Amino acid sequence: MQRDYLEQFILDEREAFDGSTPGLQVWGEISQELDRRQSRRLILWKASRAVAAAIILLACGALIGVYLFGNQMQQYASLEKIAPEYAEAEAYYQKQIHQKHQQLAAYQRDDIVEKDLAQLDEVMQELRGELLVAPKGKEAEIVENLIQSYQAKVAILERVLDRLQEANPEITKPAGNEETSI
Repeated sequence: MQRDYLEQFILDEREAFDGSTPGLQVWGEISQELDRRQSRRLILWKASRAVAAAIILLACGALIGVYLFGNQMQQYASLEKIAPEYAEAEAYYQKQIHQKHQQLAAYQRDDIVEKDLAQLDEVMQELRGELLVAPKGKEAEIVENLIQSYQAKVAILERVLDRLQEANPEITKPAGNEETSI
């Protein structure tokens, strides 16, 4: 096996190479260069960890936002898909309720009425939730219950307005109290 010239030279002059040791200044410069590289890596490592943490927090916030607001939008979209007649009836009764509230604003009223209406609202929210997970064939029954809840709310407001009008005949009944049916 033939050795090349450089390898042969190194083997022949090995003792001359081993005897030479660099001075302290050379070792000091090497040490400083290694420390500088290590501190740069450390700074980059810390910065990349901070950036990664910020990205993870933003991603989690975005996912939570999409989950929360996406579910609300999906809930309303699926309500209209499940029972389109409910959406029309709901709009009608919401308009009626809004009108009755405006008429009731002309009178001094107790919070008892508001508490009753709030209870009805809670029941209606529960029914909406049930409508989303209802088995086939039960949707019509739940929609009917929702419509009855709206009718009850309108009836309560009408009764309160009638009683207030009877108790205070000097206050004229506000306009827009015509009763219409769906």
